[in-house]
Amino acid sequence: MERPERNVSVCRTIGLRGVEIYAHVGYLPEERKMGRLFRADVEVEYEGTLSRDPVIDYRDIAEILREELKGERFLLEQVVQRVAEAILARWQEVRKVWIQIHKVHPPIGILAESAYAGLEMARH
Repeated sequence: MERPERNVSVCRTIGLRGVEIYAHVGYLPEERKMGRLFRADVEVEYEGTLSRDPVIDYRDIAEILREELKGERFLLEQVVQRVAEAILARWQEVRKVWIQIHKVHPPIGILAESAYAGLEMARH
Protein backbone atom coordinates (compact mmCIF):
# COMPACT_ATOMS: atom_id res chain seq x y z
CA MET A 1 0.00 0.00 0.00
CA GLU A 2 1.40 3.38 -1.00
CA ARG A 3 1.76 6.14 1.57
CA PRO A 4 -0.09 9.38 0.82
CA GLU A 5 1.93 12.35 -0.37
CA ARG A 6 3.40 14.59 2.32
CA ASN A 7 1.58 17.67 1.05
CA VAL A 8 -1.86 16.16 1.61
CA SER A 9 -4.07 18.36 3.76
CA VAL A 10 -5.68 16.70 6.77
CA CYS A 11 -8.38 17.86 9.13
CA ARG A 12 -7.74 17.07 12.78
CA THR A 13 -9.60 17.76 16.00
CA ILE A 14 -8.50 18.26 19.56
CA GLY A 15 -10.61 19.15 22.53
CA LEU A 16 -11.17 19.49 26.21
CA ARG A 17 -14.14 17.91 27.97
CA GLY A 18 -15.46 18.74 31.41
CA VAL A 19 -13.17 21.67 32.22
CA GLU A 20 -14.38 23.02 35.56
CA ILE A 21 -14.09 26.72 36.37
CA TYR A 22 -15.68 28.69 39.17
CA ALA A 23 -17.02 31.93 37.69
CA HIS A 24 -19.37 34.85 38.20
CA VAL A 25 -21.71 34.71 35.20
CA GLY A 26 -25.44 35.26 35.27
CA TYR A 27 -28.40 37.37 34.39
CA LEU A 28 -29.27 38.07 38.02
CA PRO A 29 -26.98 40.29 40.11
CA GLU A 30 -26.88 37.71 42.92
CA GLU A 31 -25.64 35.06 40.47
CA ARG A 32 -22.79 37.31 39.40
CA LYS A 33 -21.96 38.18 42.99
CA MET A 34 -22.00 34.63 44.42
CA GLY A 35 -20.60 32.75 41.44
CA ARG A 36 -20.89 29.04 40.78
CA LEU A 37 -19.26 26.11 39.04
CA PHE A 38 -19.21 26.02 35.24
CA ARG A 39 -18.21 23.06 33.09
CA ALA A 40 -16.94 23.56 29.53
CA ASP A 41 -16.49 21.30 26.51
CA VAL A 42 -14.45 22.61 23.58
CA GLU A 43 -13.58 20.97 20.28
CA VAL A 44 -11.23 22.59 17.78
CA GLU A 45 -11.00 21.44 14.16
CA TYR A 46 -7.82 22.49 12.36
CA GLU A 47 -5.97 21.98 9.14
CA GLY A 48 -2.54 20.40 8.99
CA THR A 49 -0.51 18.12 6.77
CA LEU A 50 0.69 14.57 7.27
CA SER A 51 4.20 15.84 7.92
CA ARG A 52 3.52 18.96 10.00
CA ASP A 53 0.69 20.09 12.22
CA PRO A 54 0.36 23.44 13.97
CA VAL A 55 0.98 23.39 17.69
CA ILE A 56 -2.34 23.98 19.40
CA ASP A 57 -1.77 23.41 23.08
CA TYR A 58 -4.59 22.29 25.37
CA ARG A 59 -3.21 24.60 28.05
CA ASP A 60 -3.68 27.60 25.75
CA ILE A 61 -7.32 26.64 25.15
CA ALA A 62 -7.83 26.23 28.90
CA GLU A 63 -6.25 29.66 29.49
CA ILE A 64 -8.64 31.25 26.98
CA LEU A 65 -11.56 29.67 28.85
CA ARG A 66 -10.22 30.89 32.18
CA GLU A 67 -9.63 34.41 30.86
CA GLU A 68 -13.09 34.77 29.31
CA LEU A 69 -14.79 33.51 32.49
CA LYS A 70 -12.81 35.89 34.70
CA GLY A 71 -14.63 38.81 36.32
CA GLU A 72 -18.39 39.31 36.33
CA ARG A 73 -20.12 38.41 33.08
CA PHE A 74 -23.75 39.01 32.21
CA LEU A 75 -24.71 36.32 29.68
CA LEU A 76 -23.22 32.88 29.14
CA GLU A 77 -23.96 33.21 25.43
CA GLN A 78 -21.55 36.15 25.24
CA VAL A 79 -18.83 34.18 27.02
CA VAL A 80 -19.19 31.25 24.63
CA GLN A 81 -18.90 33.55 21.63
CA ARG A 82 -15.85 35.33 23.04
CA VAL A 83 -14.08 32.00 23.64
CA ALA A 84 -14.74 30.84 20.07
CA GLU A 85 -13.58 34.18 18.63
CA ALA A 86 -10.40 34.11 20.74
CA ILE A 87 -9.52 30.59 19.55
CA LEU A 88 -10.07 31.51 15.88
CA ALA A 89 -7.99 34.67 16.33
CA ARG A 90 -5.14 32.80 18.04
CA TRP A 91 -4.64 30.06 15.43
CA GLN A 92 -5.14 30.74 11.72
CA GLU A 93 -5.15 26.98 11.00
CA VAL A 94 -8.34 26.49 13.02
CA ARG A 95 -11.32 25.86 10.75
CA LYS A 96 -14.05 25.39 13.31
CA VAL A 97 -14.68 25.70 17.04
CA TRP A 98 -17.50 23.94 18.85
CA ILE A 99 -18.11 24.91 22.47
CA GLN A 100 -20.63 24.38 25.24
CA ILE A 101 -20.39 25.93 28.66
CA HIS A 102 -22.67 24.49 31.34
CA LYS A 103 -23.81 26.35 34.44
CA VAL A 104 -23.88 23.52 37.00
CA HIS A 105 -27.10 23.33 39.06
CA PRO A 106 -28.58 26.61 37.79
CA PRO A 107 -30.94 28.59 40.04
CA ILE A 108 -34.13 27.97 38.04
CA GLY A 109 -36.54 26.76 40.72
CA ILE A 110 -36.25 23.04 39.85
CA LEU A 111 -33.37 20.60 40.08
CA ALA A 112 -31.40 20.53 36.84
CA GLU A 113 -27.92 19.14 36.24
CA SER A 114 -27.00 22.17 34.15
CA ALA A 115 -28.12 24.93 31.85
CA TYR A 116 -25.84 25.67 28.95
CA ALA A 117 -25.02 27.87 26.00
CA GLY A 118 -23.36 26.43 22.94
CA LEU A 119 -21.92 27.66 19.70
CA GLU A 120 -20.25 26.38 16.56
CA MET A 121 -18.19 28.99 14.74
CA ALA A 122 -16.38 28.30 11.46
CA ARG A 123 -13.87 30.21 9.40
CA HIS A 124 -14.86 30.80 5.74
